Amino acid sequence: MTEEELRLTKGIHHLVRGDLPWEESWELLSEITGSSDWIGYWETEKMLMQLYSKS
Repeated sequence: MTEEELRLTKGIHHLVRGDLPWEESWELLSEITGSSDWIGYWETEKMLMQLYSKS
């Protein structure tokens, strides 16, 4: 995994959990919206958070 991929993965992780400030959230979203792979990863993270938060 490259440094960029690691940075985006961590960013999505924090975004889904609400740990990013508003400005950083928008910056990250602008980066990942250009890639269907990153959007898929974001959707998967959100789904897993919803699934496990109900347990």
